[in-house]
Amino acid sequence: MPSFAEHPFQKFQDLNDDTIVSGENIIRAIQEFESKVKVIKTEHGDLFVYAVESNDANVITHKIVIGPIEIDITVDLNDLMTVIEVYAKIPFVGKVQLTKKVGNLRDGVTLTIGYPPFIGGSLTLKLDGKKVVLEYSFDAFAFHYQGSEVIFTLP
Repeated sequence: MPSFAEHPFQKFQDLNDDTIVSGENIIRAIQEFESKVKVIKTEHGDLFVYAVESNDANVITHKIVIGPIEIDITVDLNDLMTVIEVYAKIPFVGKVQLTKKVGNLRDGVTLTIGYPPFIGGSLTLKLDGKKVVLEYSFDAFAFHYQGSEVIFTLP
């Protein structure tokens, strides 16, 4: 019978050269990730929001996942110019960009999304005081997703 003098999981090294040497390091990494993820319970499942680190202190970037849709939002805090990119995960095709739009958060930004016959609907990102609100209504793979959620608050 083979004998293991060492545990099979002694060391793991990822691409960023962060080395995990124990279970404690794994737990800390998971806790750090979970602290950055906001889970919003909706009628049609969970909506996930997480902040993405930016090289510019005046820029905020968030990713939102609703069902098969991923929304990337980048906001310039100086003038509230916003870039919104919407992607879908299509079976047998992969990740596909549905639309991209630039606008001002003060005016609100509305996008029509579609990948017929699988996905169709609209998204609106707007400002309510300092709260950034995402309104969405779309059909994806025979499921209907609709709601209005506060995604994050401006500083």
